[in-house]
Amino acid sequence: MKHYIFAALMLSSQSASAALDALDANQLSNIRGQGGADLSWSFSLNHNLPTNTTEVPYEYSCNGAGNEFCRLAFNVSNRKDASGNLYWLVFKKIQGTIAIDKFQLDGTTVTTSAGYKTAMKLTFLDGYPIQIRNFGFEALAIEKDSGTSDAQKGYLKQTTYSSSHESVFDRGLETGFTGLNMHGNLALSGTMKFFSCNSTATSRC
Repeated sequence: MKHYIFAALMLSSQSASAALDALDANQLSNIRGQGGADLSWSFSLNHNLPTNTTEVPYEYSCNGAGNEFCRLAFNVSNRKDASGNLYWLVFKKIQGTIAIDKFQLDGTTVTTSAGYKTAMKLTFLDGYPIQIRNFGFEALAIEKDSGTSDAQKGYLKQTTYSSSHESVFDRGLETGFTGLNMHGNLALSGTMKFFSCNSTATSRC
């Protein structure tokens, strides 16, 4: 009896495998799956996020003596003066929250001069806007080092406009030549596709 059952199983597996056929590249390119993932994303920098309904939402978290550590600074192309002191482009009191409740990640193919290429596709939905909350900086300034120690770095300088500054708006604020604050929703509808190319490839590979 055991031998009979084993033989029956072997025959059924052989008959099942006999129905499998290989697919060529053209056939594979026409296959569409139901995969992908729905994702959410949130980025918050120097913000106190609200924990209850009575708390001020998205409040700047660096008020006080620690503002010099709430900055973003760049030294472009190693720019320096004759003494070797670096120049910095400094975004002072940078803050903000950016969140997307839902966007989609899928795999797809794109048509190039070399044929089909596998690609990653990001889809942004009009019904799930990008939420921008108090995103920006108080001042943008060019600062220079005054020495080599950490305390002498240009990006840590704390200078503010005096109480007698000609502009009432700027009095008491950090020095700089422009500022930015964004608060609102950005609705996007569309897709972005990313695929790899080698170093010798032409436009769109």
